[in-house]
Amino acid sequence: MVAHKYLFDTGFLILALTDSLPEKWSRPWNEMIKQERLCYIIEPVVMETYYQLMTKKGMDRESAKDLIMKIKSLPSVQIPHLDDNDSFRAALYHVRFNLSFVDCFLLAIANKLKLKIYTTDESLKMAAKKINVLYDYLPI
Repeated sequence: MVAHKYLFDTGFLILALTDSLPEKWSRPWNEMIKQERLCYIIEPVVMETYYQLMTKKGMDRESAKDLIMKIKSLPSVQIPHLDDNDSFRAALYHVRFNLSFVDCFLLAIANKLKLKIYTTDESLKMAAKKINVLYDYLPI
């Protein structure tokens, strides 16, 4: 059995960084924290997470930044480089599924690197299913 690498979306990170992660998703988060499995976070998700921690969770800028940088500094966290091909693929997903640009980049990277997306976004889940990208979905 192949151990899948994880790709976290903004909803997952917000839950994890605010200690609100449901039990169902504690395993992938703990595997990342304990450096037992590689996990991926893309920079557009970093931006969106930073924004939501401040605007929806009331966190000040420095606290939100420190929290994100602590996670990014873990050896088990990979920040993949986004190139032109990723941008073009994300644009095609945007045309096809009308998702946010962040979600389209998630699909592009997940598809390219064969990653399993952890998401709270039903539209992202449906698009992932249509293009055979592995996902774990939890409605919130």
